[in-house]
Amino acid sequence: MRILSSSSFRRFFVAFAGAAILSVATPAQADNAAAAQVLYERAMELMQAKNYDEACLKLEEVTRLVPEGLGAKLTLAECYEADGRLASAWLQYSLVSSAAARAGQGDRERLATEKAAALKPKLAKLTIKVPAAVKAMPELAIKRGGVPVGAAQFDEPIPIDVGAHLVEATAHGKKPWKLEAKIPADGAELVVEVPILEDDPTARLTDPPQSPGPAAESGRPAWLLPAGIAVGGVGVAALAVGGVLGGLAMGKSSEATDACPDGRCSAEGNTLAKDAGTFADAATGLFIGGGVLAAGGILMIAFAPWDDDAKPAEGADTARLRLRPSAGPGDIGLGLTAEF
Repeated sequence: MRILSSSSFRRFFVAFAGAAILSVATPAQADNAAAAQVLYERAMELMQAKNYDEACLKLEEVTRLVPEGLGAKLTLAECYEADGRLASAWLQYSLVSSAAARAGQGDRERLATEKAAALKPKLAKLTIKVPAAVKAMPELAIKRGGVPVGAAQFDEPIPIDVGAHLVEATAHGKKPWKLEAKIPADGAELVVEVPILEDDPTARLTDPPQSPGPAAESGRPAWLLPAGIAVGGVGVAALAVGGVLGGLAMGKSSEATDACPDGRCSAEGNTLAKDAGTFADAATGLFIGGGVLAAGGILMIAFAPWDDDAKPAEGADTARLRLRPSAGPGDIGLGLTAEF
């Protein structure tokens, strides 16, 4: 019998997951579409009443529920523009333009492109300057409006909506710094320079904590992979046993049919029919239970931290799973064992 490595199991389970997800996707999509339609109609009423704040919130939810709906995204951009949030509108128009081009929707592509081009000269911009001495601070983190600002954005004029935006900076062993940057009008340009942060005397100045491992960095625990393989393996084994029992049920049913001509069964025929029903019930239960366990294992494996290119070091211990048939008085089964 071929031995399957954990990576082979993972590929199999992920493929199985795709089929499982597709089987339940249609009802969920229908529910999302229904909710999105109600919210869209309400948003249009709110826009007519010039209640743009609430209208835009509902349209944002519509685009989340139906992300492929370009019409709703175009309406959201128009809502942002009417509300005076030109940078948000420009970004949304740009996204719709690209998506419409890929979808072959020429009219929407042209409209979104024209709208984005008309807004671009009017955009306000905020530049967050970060001197080299600040960049060198350990564990430096900068946020704008609560959203992390990547190093690639430092010293670059970024389009931004008119209004107040909180800029924050933190670093290891330093006092937090923040500044409310007020963008006064469309087309305005504002530069905010992050100063060298003051030492925090109350902080315990130690070496910065070591970088977490890949599993901690991804926020996904390392135990997901072995647990997923174990759970999924049991599910696959249950499906296999269910298949064996299903075959036995069909065999018994065929024998019972032969032993019951014209619907008149002998004692042996009744026994065969009863056995066929027992095997069929057991097979059904194993198929259901095995499917649930296999699907759970798939999800655990799919979301586990994993490096497909990583290979075990020479001499390192590896684990393999093997399905083994087992038999006993009155029962048949398959066993799942691990080889290290």
